[in-house]
Amino acid sequence: MYNKRIIIAVALLLSLLLGGAGCAKKNVRHLVSDVCLVSPEKTTKEQVLTYLGQPNEQYEMVEGGELWVYYDAKKTALRKTPYIGDKLGEKKYEMVKITFAGDIVQAVTYRSLTEEEFEEGGLPK
Repeated sequence: MYNKRIIIAVALLLSLLLGGAGCAKKNVRHLVSDVCLVSPEKTTKEQVLTYLGQPNEQYEMVEGGELWVYYDAKKTALRKTPYIGDKLGEKKYEMVKITFAGDIVQAVTYRSLTEEEFEEGGLPK
């Protein structure tokens, strides 16, 4: 009886740890490869939406035009560990900034940021 309880407890624990990670699926972004499809002076807003989807942030620029910002957090395997992951491993951000003049892309910038860089000003204020 005692061994059966231990086996059940271990099985439940393993199913929570291993199975729980796969339950919450999200759309995966591949900013590094998708941004290569965007060409300044050629790509339209509609095409950018097709390639990258809706931006995380949008800004109207003072000098005219628009800025779209895409970002995605990448966590190391240790950082994904339940309960203690925030104290282990790293979290890095991929960021793409696209500037528009009217409907056409004017500039594209890709950056990889540490968590500190992202929090200190990776995004426009």
